Amino acid sequence: MTPPALPAGGLQAPDLTGPTSILNWPIAGPRAQRRRRRRPFAHVHIEIDLRPESPPPGRGLLGKIEKVLREREVVESPNLLRFTFGILHAFSAAGFVRIHHWEVQPGGWLPLPEDASGARDEEPLGHFLRALQSDAWSRLRTARSFSMRLGAMGHLHADVVIRRAHRERNHTVSVDLRGRFPEEAVDDLVGAIRSRMPVRSTKVTEASYVPA
Repeated sequence: MTPPALPAGGLQAPDLTGPTSILNWPIAGPRAQRRRRRRPFAHVHIEIDLRPESPPPGRGLLGKIEKVLREREVVESPNLLRFTFGILHAFSAAGFVRIHHWEVQPGGWLPLPEDASGARDEEPLGHFLRALQSDAWSRLRTARSFSMRLGAMGHLHADVVIRRAHRERNHTVSVDLRGRFPEEAVDDLVGAIRSRMPVRSTKVTEASYVPA
């Protein structure tokens, strides 16, 4: 059954959470069969709330990043960078192995490492570790947010914004996926994030399908 046409601006979906949400599809019955035939998503916006703790270690690089933070005297936003590391780890596991752009606010654009070619032997975690050692990254001391654009095969892109906690609030992450994303790919990505980050909640607020 062909899904109904969506408005031009996409589907506003604050209710896409819970047992039948975009992040947890039904696994049996006629409704599940209809969902399996649904068109891929062209755009998905996900809001993620994090608990106030560091991500678990990954690929042996978290200790090196901690050492760089101490050497660079990044004292005001260490958690922002630890969470950035965790997000990069999750997206790398989901196939996003290219970094196209990253920046901080306030501060603006940050240079990529000179040989950031996206080669398999140096994925985003390696680029991030080397970039932290650049003088240009000293502005991270006062950063309130870290933004990056990541790429994967198949012309897939992810725009990610990680915001630093303020007193009573926890860190938050916004993700915009653009390209051609089957619902299973969205589930896999969210699963990769949840397995590597201290996630409190995940909510899809907007989604649109690839045109028929």
